Amino acid sequence: MILLLLIDLVYCVQFGYEVERGQQICFEDYFSQDDVFDLRVRSNSSNYAIKLEESESKKYVIIYEKSGSWEHNYQHQSNHKASHMRYCFTNLENEILLFNITYKTGSELADMQKVAKISDLNQMDSHMKKLNGLLDDIKRERSFLIAKYDFMSNLQGSISKKQIVFGLICLALSLIITGITVNLIKRILQQKKSQ
Repeated sequence: MILLLLIDLVYCVQFGYEVERGQQICFEDYFSQDDVFDLRVRSNSSNYAIKLEESESKKYVIIYEKSGSWEHNYQHQSNHKASHMRYCFTNLENEILLFNITYKTGSELADMQKVAKISDLNQMDSHMKKLNGLLDDIKRERSFLIAKYDFMSNLQGSISKKQIVFGLICLALSLIITGITVNLIKRILQQKKSQ
């Protein structure tokens, strides 16, 4: 019974094709959402082209296309509820090519490296603690800067008042000195006139 479940989870087929010069062969498959397929292609020559297409609204969209390689390995997971895939191989060589194709499907093929692990969550916890510490530092720096800004604006206001008072004192002293100087000049002129 367990063996039947395992067979149902991952389905693997190996098959070969002989393809004549300029000929194209295609095969198709249907998928439901979250199903994964893995396609591995080997050939006796690198002079061939491979094209993978997915049907969207009765129109095929190319999801992978390449030519000239000894081996191709491609894995794909559909985002649609139902997906229709087509795989086409074209012989670009002047002689017959032999394709050896390994084709696996099933949800178990999903890349488990992308699934979160408990160790990842523990690392996230330590990162969150660091970020919270940095956030606290930023809040302290912000309140320090606000206090400095308030102090500087009060100081600026105080300096402005002192500058105004100093300017008024200088103006008053200038007026007094000017008045005294004019008065002295008048006396000197009157004394010269009287002599």
